[in-house]
Amino acid sequence: MDTRPQNWENHRKRETLDYFRSKGLLERVRELLKDFFAVKKNLLLYPPHHEICLDSVSRFMSSFREYLRYGESLSLRIVGEEFFFEERLLARESVLYYPLLQELRSKGVGGVNFLAGLEAGELVDFLRLLNLGEEEIASRGGLAKLLEDNGITHVILDPPGTWEEKISRVREAESAREEYFEAVDVIRELSEQVLHDRRLSVSKANRVVGMMLNRVGENRSAVLGLATLKSYDEYTTFHSVNVLILSLALASMLPLDRNALMILGTGALLHDLGKVTIPKSILGKRGPLTAAEWEEMKRHPVRGADILLAQPGVHPLSVLVAYEHHARYDLSGYPKLNGVERPSLFSRIVQLADVYDAMTTVRPYQDARTPDHAIRVLVKEKGTAFDPLLVKVFVDMMGLYPVGTLVRLCTGELGVVYEQVEGDATSPRVKIIRDPEEREVEPHIVEVARLREKASPDEEVISSVRPEQVGLDPLDYLD
Repeated sequence: MDTRPQNWENHRKRETLDYFRSKGLLERVRELLKDFFAVKKNLLLYPPHHEICLDSVSRFMSSFREYLRYGESLSLRIVGEEFFFEERLLARESVLYYPLLQELRSKGVGGVNFLAGLEAGELVDFLRLLNLGEEEIASRGGLAKLLEDNGITHVILDPPGTWEEKISRVREAESAREEYFEAVDVIRELSEQVLHDRRLSVSKANRVVGMMLNRVGENRSAVLGLATLKSYDEYTTFHSVNVLILSLALASMLPLDRNALMILGTGALLHDLGKVTIPKSILGKRGPLTAAEWEEMKRHPVRGADILLAQPGVHPLSVLVAYEHHARYDLSGYPKLNGVERPSLFSRIVQLADVYDAMTTVRPYQDARTPDHAIRVLVKEKGTAFDPLLVKVFVDMMGLYPVGTLVRLCTGELGVVYEQVEGDATSPRVKIIRDPEEREVEPHIVEVARLREKASPDEEVISSVRPEQVGLDPLDYLD
């Protein structure tokens, strides 16, 4: 039985629940930080038994108990001059409670963790110690030692700088995802403009291409991980952005300047706009297309090129990409090209990216192939469907097990391909996420090359796994 729509619906429900859980957590955290600041300030001005102190402590404890409905502990982290809850920036609170942030930093605190079991008396004892002067704290061995000496076990302090590198990585990953979904929004907008016969927002498309080109230049592997994002319901939209990413990543390995990459990128992002004119009954058909339906489908490259030709500011080579991306290297595809030996270089690049992403995505009429299977298809059809040189460069870039591939190692462990090793397409770095008994483990990186050194000649060291078989989304582990 085909369970893909149900799996997709479950995934969407899980995302919605996660969103509201996250929203509830943030509201509680903001309330807690406000109450913590008030309690600390009041304990500086009044003795602990004073009514004002008792009231503020009671409010904090009430807020903390409410928070524990959502999480088992509260972690406030300090990165630079900002507060973070987990990996979420608390921008407003970083300004409102800046004096508290500065004091914590000056007293050697990089994060404060409040654990379940914290009682009012222990909170007051902690704040009494925190309110000591810097010199006295230092002379008594630091705050962490003071907490230990006073039996405070439900407040744990992180050393300064603990979260600097992690937050930086998370910020970069979140920013890249935001740019990905901005590109998705632009494609949606352009599709609507085609449907209503309006002028296209070409400047927005160019901005998206520029953003993704910058990302590719900064960290090609991380951006390739983004290209594993898929949508069963919005195939063409997500596909266009993935083809953009894959095309730019591949082209960046060739001797092309930024201007050429921008032209290529625009063609890649807009290559499938002609599909907007194809009836949804054809695009979403589960069974084989009739001869008439197939002829209709084959018109989308020409229609896409016509749409782009009518737009001011679209380079002719970008238009050519839309026209030629199904022509195939040996010209056996569609539409028929006359008077040329091969499609243009940009078209050959986009065709490769287009077919790879299509093969690795669930479609109404086909299951998704695993990334390594798709790579092997490209290699098998080099010289006929695909430019052999570009296939070689693509495999060098992606590896036989591309970033984001879910794999099982010969140890029985389950992991996600995290990074390619230059010069060794068969032995990527893998982030282990499950042990051989399918139990969750602390993620850690394994070098497949080292496993190969220990394996017997006929032993399969690494094999791909379909994510839907184990209910995991590899992208969750690429940050």
